[in-house]
Amino acid sequence: MKKILVFLLLILVSCQKDEIIIEPTPTQEMIFDLSEVIVKDGQDISFKVLTSELHQLIISSNNSVLTKETFQPEVGINTRKVYTKTLPKETLILILQTQTETINKTTIIVE
Repeated sequence: MKKILVFLLLILVSCQKDEIIIEPTPTQEMIFDLSEVIVKDGQDISFKVLTSELHQLIISSNNSVLTKETFQPEVGINTRKVYTKTLPKETLILILQTQTETINKTTIIVE
């Protein structure tokens, strides 16, 4: 009799609906698709690259370079971290360029 009660209890417990949790997928906002972006320290920025040659991400102010990062991208969407602790809290220009041409440019506001 105890076995039957335990068996019935197990059936009742196992027949409960499963809880399905759907986590939202993070969307990657392309930084160069926007004309002005607020950037925080350690933030990931995403952009699209069409070639795998060396690229540079440059942050400048009044035609003077504040930071420059040279990297070998993959063709397609690339994500880089931007560190802004040492940058002035003002409006700056973010430039993506190759050795020969400027590909994209946008205005960033450092927070």
